[in-house]
Amino acid sequence: MVNISSYEFGSITIDGRSYHEDIIICWNGEVEEIRTKERHVFGLPELQKIMKKKPELIIVGKGASGLCKISDKVREEVEEKNLKLIESVSREAMNKFNEAFRQGKKVSAFIHLTC
Repeated sequence: MVNISSYEFGSITIDGRSYHEDIIICWNGEVEEIRTKERHVFGLPELQKIMKKKPELIIVGKGASGLCKISDKVREEVEEKNLKLIESVSREAMNKFNEAFRQGKKVSAFIHLTC
């Protein structure tokens, strides 16, 4: 079972392991620390990594204060593919990921750890 147990500025804990870079997490338990191509922006390169897993729901944690941006091209791509995109501050995104996972959804998330 995948569980994001805590988030605080600059750190997130998933299944007992702490991460200190932005992460992509999938319903199958895969976690990848990433550095965004453009700082503080969730862009197409990050979306493409998520899309390889074929999720039905994408959650974007936009940081502690919600300052991480989502590029217009990401919004267009998600809309074209009829995917659901939920965005919120990272603490709420953590909870939304856990809830969707418990409901059996194929959920993937990008969680920005600062901002």
